[in-house]
Amino acid sequence: MKNTFTIIFTIFCLGLAAQNSIEPKIVAGPMNGYSEHTEALVWVQTKCAKTIAIEYQIKGTKGQRLVQTETNANKDLCLPRITKFVITGLEMGKVYDYSILLDGKKVSLPYSTEFVTKILWEWRTSPPNFTFMLGSCLYINDSAYDRPGRPYGQQTSILKSMTETPADFMLWLGDNVYLREADYSSKSGIEYRYRHTRSLPELQPLLAKRNNYAIWDDHDFGDNDANKNFEFKDLTYALFKDYWGNKTYGEDGKGIYSNFRFSDAEFFLCDDRYFRDESDLDERYFAKTQLGSTQLSWLKNKLKHSKASFKFVAIGGQFINENTDKESYNFYKKEREEIIKFITEQKISGVVFLSGDRHHTELLKNEKVTESLGYPLYDLTSSSITAGASNAATTPEKDNPQRIPGTLAAENNYCTIAISGPKRGERILLITCFDVKGLVKWGYSIKESELKALKP
Repeated sequence: MKNTFTIIFTIFCLGLAAQNSIEPKIVAGPMNGYSEHTEALVWVQTKCAKTIAIEYQIKGTKGQRLVQTETNANKDLCLPRITKFVITGLEMGKVYDYSILLDGKKVSLPYSTEFVTKILWEWRTSPPNFTFMLGSCLYINDSAYDRPGRPYGQQTSILKSMTETPADFMLWLGDNVYLREADYSSKSGIEYRYRHTRSLPELQPLLAKRNNYAIWDDHDFGDNDANKNFEFKDLTYALFKDYWGNKTYGEDGKGIYSNFRFSDAEFFLCDDRYFRDESDLDERYFAKTQLGSTQLSWLKNKLKHSKASFKFVAIGGQFINENTDKESYNFYKKEREEIIKFITEQKISGVVFLSGDRHHTELLKNEKVTESLGYPLYDLTSSSITAGASNAATTPEKDNPQRIPGTLAAENNYCTIAISGPKRGERILLITCFDVKGLVKWGYSIKESELKALKP
């Protein structure tokens, strides 16, 4: 008995020694989340660290660096742990550099880590010029879980091109994670997929380069074309909040919708899954919704309240397209008409829709509303980053009359939108589409004056 106890005790001590000897490390990140005038969020996932800290100061200044520390409360220190540092008391309009420290030791990274606080420009200067990047459909191959045959995920080198393309922040338009059949059937499977995608080495410099905001679509919410009855939706809701750094998520603990402002633009990040009725329900017999009554009311009130020059409504699937049989707002015609009618009757200027999902990029335009609204409604679809490209160029959609000629990119790509101009009323929105290598595919500009609603 004594020998048995000695063996067990020795094994226990060796286990503790082994755990203590494991080097703490960053699994994913750091990632910049939202940034405001005096506050910013930095996200990081680590393992085997007792303490996780962030050390920061205004870039180029000398003196003591400020430190914020979190303690790992997990019994097993080597379980992956997400830490969100909400840093307050910052100075406005400053660039801060920062480092992550694990157990008091600074982690050396092969790229810079910094965040920028907003300038207080209102009532003082013209709105600052800025650029944001957007894209969707990030599929990372994982052979044990993927379909047989040619890998669906394409070149991850596009992430390097995205990192090197100048922009103030990144807007992820959904399908930022691709849950497979073996993933969405269990809690552990869904958690694995989120970790696997986020830890991709090529992704890390992009996440640290600029602020990141996100919405989701079916593949990071649940199964293909998933609706509100997906059985693990509260789990994916929690994981989405864990893995992203938006300021807020829905209302009353439901949905991931939110909004934020940047210069003279406002962004309305919609949730097209949590409240969604089944797409295939027949509207002749069922009053179905994609956004749900609460979110729809939120969107209407937010749009009417906004004083922004440009009001970007981001939704996972296409909004304007009337010439597709693919999953989109074309399956929710009544709710789409309700939203368009609201914008038209309330004479809301500057509305532009942003969407992902389709595995190709295109700029669509609804000109039918011009007479009653005063301007056409645009929908920029930006897709796909690494998932397989669509065959839109060989289907009836290749001649979609709503598409701006020359804007179809049926290959892996991403976009930027730059907003510039000397003052409000004279701002210009420039859309640019880039290929895998960061070369320009096409560009299109819209003047602020071209998005003015008729006077009530």
